[in-house]
Amino acid sequence: MKIKDIMTRDVVSVRPDTPFKEIVERLVRSDVSGLPVLDGAGKLVGIVTEADLTTKEAYGGHRRRALGLLADVVSARPHRWVTKAAGWNAADVMTTNVVVCDPDEDVRVAARRMLERGVKRMPVARSGELVGMVSRQDILRILDRPDNEIEAEITRILATDLNRPDDCHVHCSVAGGVATLTGDVRYAWDEPVVVSLARDVDGVIDVVSQLHSREPDPRPASTGIFSVFDG
Repeated sequence: MKIKDIMTRDVVSVRPDTPFKEIVERLVRSDVSGLPVLDGAGKLVGIVTEADLTTKEAYGGHRRRALGLLADVVSARPHRWVTKAAGWNAADVMTTNVVVCDPDEDVRVAARRMLERGVKRMPVARSGELVGMVSRQDILRILDRPDNEIEAEITRILATDLNRPDDCHVHCSVAGGVATLTGDVRYAWDEPVVVSLARDVDGVIDVVSQLHSREPDPRPASTGIFSVFDG
């Protein structure tokens, strides 16, 4: 499954000159943890997250959840940090080294990047232009499937898919999203095809192949073309 199949297309964004308070209000109203920042041409130039809007100095050095701090701004509670922050805009607080993904990327590849970089939301961009947003929750909805449901779908695909290799005898078991394939295929080159079909099933985290081949791969047929030289 591709990112474009699960991403949010109607994205709330801000401009570099969007005032701090307006950023806060959009975050609270949209109930999201981050907003992409777009320049005048609609190109992605950064992202503003809850963490970007707080500092260690805020509230006497005691860190609170960002939306708790933001609520103070929205409700206009008097506070020295709130007063200082009121003069900021998106360009002052945004993260410019943005972790992004392409709409045609595989969901698992994007999920791995999000985990490695420790981000909760990731802009989806093509040639620098924002086309959507994807969150960990979006990905988890796809990957969170019962093992028996995943197993049944893999079994069905290996029995009916037009791309499956001929004359293969494969059994599938799934535990914790990991599919284990046992049995045999006719040729060695059939194994990666079977593994790929199983890996593409929604909810599969990994595939362990214990397959063996019954015959070696056939040798390429001769072209029957000979060079002829005039004597």
